[in-house]
Amino acid sequence: MNSPYAHTHPGTHAHTPTPDHTLALDIGARYARLAVARPGAGPPRPVSLPGDLPGEGLPLSAATRGRPVDALREAYGAYLARYGPPAGAVVVLPRRGAREWAGPATAALAADGCPRARAIGTAHALLALVRHTSGGTSDAGEYLVCDVGARAVDAARCTRAGSSVLLRATAEARGPHGLLGTELDAALLAAAGLSDDEEGHRDLAAARLDDPGGRRLGLAVAQAVSRPDPFDDTVVYRMAGRDITAGIVRTSLAPLVDAVRRALAEIAGPPGAAGPPPLLLAGGLARLRPLVQQLGESHRLLPLPPEVDPGYAAVAGGALVAAGLADPGDRYPYAVRISTHSRTAGRLRTEELQLSAPGALEPGGDTVFAVRAGRPADVLADAAAGRPLRVEAVSPDGRPVPLPDVTLPAGAPDGLCRVGVRVGADGAAALVLRPVAEDADTETRVPLGPLPVPPET
Repeated sequence: MNSPYAHTHPGTHAHTPTPDHTLALDIGARYARLAVARPGAGPPRPVSLPGDLPGEGLPLSAATRGRPVDALREAYGAYLARYGPPAGAVVVLPRRGAREWAGPATAALAADGCPRARAIGTAHALLALVRHTSGGTSDAGEYLVCDVGARAVDAARCTRAGSSVLLRATAEARGPHGLLGTELDAALLAAAGLSDDEEGHRDLAAARLDDPGGRRLGLAVAQAVSRPDPFDDTVVYRMAGRDITAGIVRTSLAPLVDAVRRALAEIAGPPGAAGPPPLLLAGGLARLRPLVQQLGESHRLLPLPPEVDPGYAAVAGGALVAAGLADPGDRYPYAVRISTHSRTAGRLRTEELQLSAPGALEPGGDTVFAVRAGRPADVLADAAAGRPLRVEAVSPDGRPVPLPDVTLPAGAPDGLCRVGVRVGADGAAALVLRPVAEDADTETRVPLGPLPVPPET
């Protein structure tokens, strides 16, 4: 059986096969990117598969494009055919699809024989990569994480609190015609008189490989931005006997830069004296030096590990998580509690009921229900009272950090319920009421928004 560690890329060395390999998968618009990592083997590495496109990954069939779970099974099947089953796998999902796809994606891998499968978000995967590379010495505080790919800009403002990374705000932006990097590629192929098909994309990928690191492109477009005449005519790529000039790239790139800036503006927190939080930029379009240079004018950019291609950065972080070398830090590190009321001897009494213990909640994970004295805590919902519910996080020193008050909707259950809290794959929490009655198969979710970070962290 082949080993996913045994292939080589320029500047890399082959590794001895090992049967206990793990895998990460990142499914894009046209390509699937797969990566592996193991202790002592250096940075995570792309997986080589028959038919893959250098720098891009495994082309997805036309039948599975736009169908993420089908595309995942297709890519996983190609991996199985070459390397055999891994000991575990991590699927890296963009925020926009994490809520919908996390369950079906892990279920599909399990159905195809993967013994351990989990899903993590792109932002957590990227920060796991950077934290692993820095040896865990990266500072606590706010970060902007931006994955710029063929479909969209996937941006998040994150707070690193202790060993956890919390999503504070998320945003998505697309190009003027509904996509992002795909529009740039289509414009370049059209300028070269090439079709927007597999052969055309192979020619484009080859042209980009002729400019390692995008240095020639970056210099030419920077000059064209400052002085379109005469630098727009500088040749940056040559495909099918036709020249692609800096001017074509400059005008095609402008909507991409605008989309990234829109997404970053949407997640920006209150302005601080030190300026916006540092920005971690990744994804296939983060290879474009002109894009990076223009964003660097307004943001302090965090470097990716030099051995990791920006297009493979998210799946590289996922590979570290799959191998147990990095923790995505996606569990909420604080307890969450709610104020409840009971009547004793005719007097109304308020008590705090813990909904979840520290470290029990994870994005896209199961609902965590309150327990009292080792048994499920049942409550009687009273939506008719219209009384605001006080939900709080509990800081390490025991002080409450309130969430905005919420009230139960009119359709909330009127009988005994289990009460809990759940964090969606997008980082937003919800209060959950599930009727105790055996025939009750519905539950009520009351949005709480992102869970807070205690000020002292």
